[in-house]
Amino acid sequence: MPQTRIETLNGLKRLRQRKLQPNEPRNLGKALMYASTNLFTSDAGSRAEQGYRQFLVVISGKDSDDPVYRESRLIKSSGITVVGLSLGASMQEMRIVATPPYIYQSFTNIVPIMRAVFEREEAETALTGDCKAAKLADIVFIVDESGIIGPPNFQLVHTFLHSIVNGLEVSTSRVRIGIVMYNEMATAQVYLNTFNNKDELLKYIKILPYNGGGTKTGEALKFALEKVFIKQKGSRKESGVQQVAVVITDGRRKHAAAELRRAGVTVYAVGVKDANHAQLVEMASYPPNKYMFIVDSFAKLKSLEQSLQKRSIHPNDFKDMKKFMIEFLNTFRIGPEHVRIGVVKYSDAPDLEFDLTAHSDVQSLENAVEAIRQQGGGAETGRALTSMVPHYDRALFTRGHEVPEYLVVITDGKSSDEVKVPAEQVRAQGVTIYAIGVKSADPVQLQEIAGDPKRTFFVNNFDALMPIKDDIITDICSTEACNDKPGDLLFLIDSSGSIDPQDYKKMKAFMKSVITKSAVAQDNVHVGVMQFSTIQQLAFPLNQYYSKEEMLNAITAMQQVGGGTLTGEAITDVSQYFDGLRGGRPGMRQTLIVITDGEAQDEVKEPAVALRNKGVEIYAIGVVDANTTQLLEISGSAKRTYTERDFDALKDLEIELALELCTNTDCKKTEKADIIFLVDGSTSITKFRSMQKFMSSMVNQTIVGKDLTHFGLILYSTDPNSVFTLKQYSSKREVLRAIQELKSPYGDTYTGKALAYSLPFFNKDNGGRADLNVPQILMVITDGDATDRHSLVAPSVALREHGISVFSIGVEGANKTQLEIMAGHDSSKVFYVDNFQALEICEKQQADLVFLLDQSGSINQEDYTIMKKFTTDLVNSFKVSENLVRVGLAQFSDDVIDEFDLNQFNSQDVVNKHILSMTQRGGGTNIGRALDSIRGYFEALRGSRRSAGISQNLVLITDGQSQDDVEDAADGLMALGIEVFAIGIGNVHDLELLQITGAAERLFTVNNFGSLDEIKQKVVETICESTLYKA
Repeated sequence: MPQTRIETLNGLKRLRQRKLQPNEPRNLGKALMYASTNLFTSDAGSRAEQGYRQFLVVISGKDSDDPVYRESRLIKSSGITVVGLSLGASMQEMRIVATPPYIYQSFTNIVPIMRAVFEREEAETALTGDCKAAKLADIVFIVDESGIIGPPNFQLVHTFLHSIVNGLEVSTSRVRIGIVMYNEMATAQVYLNTFNNKDELLKYIKILPYNGGGTKTGEALKFALEKVFIKQKGSRKESGVQQVAVVITDGRRKHAAAELRRAGVTVYAVGVKDANHAQLVEMASYPPNKYMFIVDSFAKLKSLEQSLQKRSIHPNDFKDMKKFMIEFLNTFRIGPEHVRIGVVKYSDAPDLEFDLTAHSDVQSLENAVEAIRQQGGGAETGRALTSMVPHYDRALFTRGHEVPEYLVVITDGKSSDEVKVPAEQVRAQGVTIYAIGVKSADPVQLQEIAGDPKRTFFVNNFDALMPIKDDIITDICSTEACNDKPGDLLFLIDSSGSIDPQDYKKMKAFMKSVITKSAVAQDNVHVGVMQFSTIQQLAFPLNQYYSKEEMLNAITAMQQVGGGTLTGEAITDVSQYFDGLRGGRPGMRQTLIVITDGEAQDEVKEPAVALRNKGVEIYAIGVVDANTTQLLEISGSAKRTYTERDFDALKDLEIELALELCTNTDCKKTEKADIIFLVDGSTSITKFRSMQKFMSSMVNQTIVGKDLTHFGLILYSTDPNSVFTLKQYSSKREVLRAIQELKSPYGDTYTGKALAYSLPFFNKDNGGRADLNVPQILMVITDGDATDRHSLVAPSVALREHGISVFSIGVEGANKTQLEIMAGHDSSKVFYVDNFQALEICEKQQADLVFLLDQSGSINQEDYTIMKKFTTDLVNSFKVSENLVRVGLAQFSDDVIDEFDLNQFNSQDVVNKHILSMTQRGGGTNIGRALDSIRGYFEALRGSRRSAGISQNLVLITDGQSQDDVEDAADGLMALGIEVFAIGIGNVHDLELLQITGAAERLFTVNNFGSLDEIKQKVVETICESTLYKA
């Protein structure tokens, strides 16, 4: 192997003397793999282990005859920078082969360019689109500097840290960095608030000292928790900012990361060389396939940069179990007619703490769980399972009818008795079992208990139970989630040559699984599939198949296309298939799922915006090397963007995505109302069954119960007739049965007569609860002209005068003018069958609610008007008065304009009149200054009732990123106990808004102002259900 310049030049001369072989195949893919395995090795002279950068210069005169996608990805992922020089090869292929931006098309002046490339600082190569996606986090690197690492390897760690930090948006308001070095002792080299400037931090990283010595990883983790992840040293955990620890070690020593994870810190474990796999898994956050990495040498640390820039019972363990149970039960609507929960603990023998009938509300359940004490002893799981059968028998007897039944088993060891037969007996009774194993649990026994590997979970530590909770709840909630949720679902999947054939199969399996969990039918969910690479290939449109079997067979028959990755072009092409002429149903919910494993070779933002503007919701799933920035541009929201480490991780998304696609509601949903259906059963109704289905769907979305929502139903044609009153049924099952048994009476359509007939059915004698301030709603469902059209006004007015909201729902040929008359000319109360989500029902009565509206110049006049109307719709969802809900409002741009204080107006009409009369002044977007100013609204002199314990709420609506810092102002509001809700429209900074709200559930984003109505109900529900609001 030549070592000197002369020897190298002589080698090049011999190369020039070789005869060309014009008729031989041009296999660049094989050449790349040869270079990787034969040239870039220590035996062949590579000095990667010593920290030297590795370059491969590819010169090509024509596109390769063999595949290059996977091969080029592999060589680049090993840390080798590929420089591409085209002498005739297409730029598309060179973009695939080379490392951006090192792609050149001409030899003109190439020598100085290449010299600059080879001499350039390593850090400059780390700037990728994925890095830029991490915009808000507190990241602490915990670095082993013990003697076993050695100075050469420590220099590689220097380079690794420098590269990652250089790729992040480091500042006091974005990403903060801390560094802990450890041997026998841990030392904080950099706290989270040490550096405000990235350049200064990078300079310091270059001179980090290496001390050698022994190693105590556990002490270092404890040090990071107690001394670094604290507010005094710059941690922003209390503001909802993600806390991340990256531990770099040889992984051969004991450690204790559980406390760090319990404190809410996401732990990435990076093991090098002879790392102990089991110990790294124990150290990392759950699941380990996302948070644990092993490389075979310190030189390979570079290949992890992109991944990291993207993602016997101890008393504390027993506390973790109780915390798991409390979080679990808080997800559901607890009540005698709803979800009931019991707890049995066991060791040598089972011990019933409380059965399914003992507690009927969340608070008493929480108290009961907190009171559970650990008893010690052995672990006879089989005996405990056998004891469960009578508890479910008693539950069925006390409820009186069947409901889904679940058992969650948590164990940390192997059972000393047999579990298979007892578990089968429990499952034979119809009980679904989830088995969670911790630490030393036996995987075989866990599967015997659950009876299905999909309901079997294993974690290494009890603090990892929380993510498991989400998996189980999602599985429970998804069982019936898709019923009666019609919509169009299209998959757009990457079929380029960069995808391994096995991974292509996993992608098809993922689609099949999501389809299997969806309610596919001609009148329900329609599914279509398109593949893309350099070209697009439609597998089947939305209107081709209406059975799951046909769809699954079509997916099985699909063949990989190969080629490049033109994602933007594919999004443009797939758009037409959502149109009515191509099989779509524009009036229903329409969803596109994009799955890709690489960076798009074309522009994706504009095509995606155009599709979303058609009302199509886009979910973007990126695997392996997908560009996070592009994924966000495609979906338009971080909430609909998923990044996975490999195709195996798609399996974890199946249930979560299926549930997300089916419904926007949670398992637990607060609803309290008196609702009467007034249903047209005349001869003009030609689709009586579809109307029944609509009512059933609405009832299914509602929590029916004695102290929750009551339903009544009046069926009319020539004459009205009460089918059941508000006090007649107290369970969802009874209401649904009564709806299904309806028979159309036929006759004429006397809607006015029916409206007048309905009024007394809202009074107390018939089960009405107006005296308890329960919202009362009449839902009129009709499809044609009223026979007594001149008699609609008087009864509609009478209903509203009694505080009853009239919603008119038109089916097919309903008369729009008559619908508006019945609803009091309030267009927000005129609906078609798929818009029940827009109803506002709030069970809370007292609050101080301040709106802060963006009036900057980036908002056009039409959108400004929409925003004002949306704000009045939110106001109308609450009972505005001096003693109930008070409303205040300010506008902002460069400065804040005070509109009205909390004690200025005491009625909805006056508040709404002022809002609609406001004018826009334009200017910049200084959210931080606005948040500072708005604090004054929450003072007693301006109408705030904070001192009386009344809930304090701020709703921020904005369409852009702030031009000033928001963190301190947001902290000030939170310190006062003010809950902040943020609504972002268009190109907003999701993570900045999260910094303002402090909680993801109080953050809402939409693509444009026209989509605000879609989130109105969810905003109202969130305010009603917020923690402080319940106080």
